[in-house]
Amino acid sequence: MLDPELDAALERRAEAEGVSKAELLRRYAEERLTLLPELHEDPLWRLVGVDDRADDVGDPVDTDDVVYGDGEAG
Repeated sequence: MLDPELDAALERRAEAEGVSKAELLRRYAEERLTLLPELHEDPLWRLVGVDDRADDVGDPVDTDDVVYGDGEAG
């Protein structure tokens, strides 16, 4: 819900620009809000599947070993 004065101002601007009020609101939101990155661009995404090994039986693993390495290759 918008205040009537704000709605009227939005209506005038939309008419002046030849777009809908919804389009103006989308533009304003894109200018002001920070969108989340795509999931595959998130740094944590690199950890997905990091411990997928053939010998993995699903037992818990030490997070430090997964993140920082345990000194073993592979």
